[in-house]
Amino acid sequence: MNDSVVFGALLFTTIGLGILAFLLVIVGMILAPFIIDKVDRALGPLASEKELFFKGLPLSAHRMSGYGLKVLCRNTKWGQHRIYLERPDRIHAVESAPPWVLNVVTWIYASFVIVAPIAVLMAFIVIGIHDSA
Repeated sequence: MNDSVVFGALLFTTIGLGILAFLLVIVGMILAPFIIDKVDRALGPLASEKELFFKGLPLSAHRMSGYGLKVLCRNTKWGQHRIYLERPDRIHAVESAPPWVLNVVTWIYASFVIVAPIAVLMAFIVIGIHDSA
């Protein structure tokens, strides 16, 4: 009985994370074409020069995910040494960006990059547990 409760909780969590990842990618793909120019103006220094030329849907969503992860790393020791070291333009871009831009790239795009791999890994664990039982 105890194993089935744990399996049920793990299955429920995996399905919930999968649904969350699916909704985040749908919202992200819908928003990307409409806000990419505004986000590029606000956080452009965080991207490489080559990335700013591409405005296609998968590439713009990828770039905004990168912006979100770089914004999340702003206050970490790793981020300060690898992303922001000797780059005052990047620091200024994050500090002067409108709050809605930071919220969108952090909560939608960076969240997907974090949630989706966890959901996939948990799905493999649930399948492994189910097959071994």
